[in-house]
Amino acid sequence: MVTQTNPPQNVIDCLQIILDAIATGNYELFLSVGNADYKAGITKEMFDSVSSHLSPRMSEGYTTTYFGQLKQREYQTYLWKLSFADTGDEFIIRMAVNEYKVGGISIT
Repeated sequence: MVTQTNPPQNVIDCLQIILDAIATGNYELFLSVGNADYKAGITKEMFDSVSSHLSPRMSEGYTTTYFGQLKQREYQTYLWKLSFADTGDEFIIRMAVNEYKVGGISIT
C-alpha cells in the first residue's frame, strides 16, 4: 500500500521561512524556527556558505516537492526535493522537527 500525505502546516511554514532566509541571506530569520540544538549547530559562516551557493539559483525560481516523513528518535524528519527554474542539479531537503521547532536541516 502506498500512502502520501502532506506535512502539517506548521512544518510547511518552517520550511518556507528557512528557504526565504537562505534566499535573502537572513541568518536571524533562519534561526527563528529552530530549537537550541539547531541554533547552536549552524554557525553564521555555515549559513552564509549555503546561502551564497543557493540564493542566486533561488532568485530565478524554485519549487519543493514533498516526499514523506520518517520517525527518527524523538523527531519527525520530513523530506522534500528542491528543484530550480534553471533545471540544474536538484537537492534533497531533510528537516527534523520536534515539538514545533526545527532540530536540524540538511540540504544535499
